[in-house]
Amino acid sequence: MESQSHFEVAIIGGGPAGMAAAQVLGRQRRRVVLLDGHQGRNAAASSVHMLLGREGMTPEGLVLAARRELAGLHTVSLLLTEATNVLVEDSRVLVSAVAAGTICADFLILATGVVDVLPPIPGVGSAYGTCLFHCPLCHGFEAQDQRLVVLGNSEHAAFMAAYVHDRISRDVELCSNGKPDFCAGTRERLRRGGIRIEDRDVVGIRASAGGLALLMGDSTVRTYNAGFLSTRFRQGSPLPHALGCCLTDDGRVQVDHFQRTSVPRVLAVGDMAKAATAAGNMTFVATAVASGVTAAAYLDEDIFAKTWDTQGS
Repeated sequence: MESQSHFEVAIIGGGPAGMAAAQVLGRQRRRVVLLDGHQGRNAAASSVHMLLGREGMTPEGLVLAARRELAGLHTVSLLLTEATNVLVEDSRVLVSAVAAGTICADFLILATGVVDVLPPIPGVGSAYGTCLFHCPLCHGFEAQDQRLVVLGNSEHAAFMAAYVHDRISRDVELCSNGKPDFCAGTRERLRRGGIRIEDRDVVGIRASAGGLALLMGDSTVRTYNAGFLSTRFRQGSPLPHALGCCLTDDGRVQVDHFQRTSVPRVLAVGDMAKAATAAGNMTFVATAVASGVTAAAYLDEDIFAKTWDTQGS
């Protein structure tokens, strides 16, 4: 590969985590390039929650506000293009990008996110983010005390239904979309909690201004004000796999407390990354921002420390 541009840090992914890292590094006057060529995980949602000072802002509005802030940092370059390949060498990282050639950097921060894997039910994509959500902690407040459904056929779905029943609304139904896979003990706990299990097949989902409708296999319709979906996710980009990054059991890139991956010169931030010692699945905008800040602050100090050590030798 022939290099066309050189930066201290290349960041792939322009969501909250990637832009937070770019902001920190730009404020330290590091030469940074941020490549953003994909839609963020939160794009389907109508608003951002639990981000102090930004409550209720649209995901698009948050991105545009962040880009305006980055535009004031003269050492940060924003390229609206997709990174197609990355090569890590002993002393540099080479990033190939659509319409941008090859970019050379000393370090790489991956912020390519994850993609939610939705069930193959007609209409689920239209409902997702408007009246069907993946996170009751993020979106439950707006649905409080309404008629709700949790859609999923797993122990996690049962746990989510119990949580929604305890924290958000007493009117909750768990739709397993077929015979439930969770154990008898879980079914008994749901029964004692007053959570009804709907086990008919769901053949379609219809979203409207008034709420959410599940079209059942027997031609009946179940209606709710809103719902929550127990989903799986996958890496949003093939780059972590191509680089050989170690992954956690749930498929995220394994990082340490400075957001460093198993690959030298490569860090990972946001939903795509998780510390090996971390429990749970806390993937919020606020935690994504925090991970970007952590990675950038560490990297800035590490770059300076290497310079300092060189001067002393």
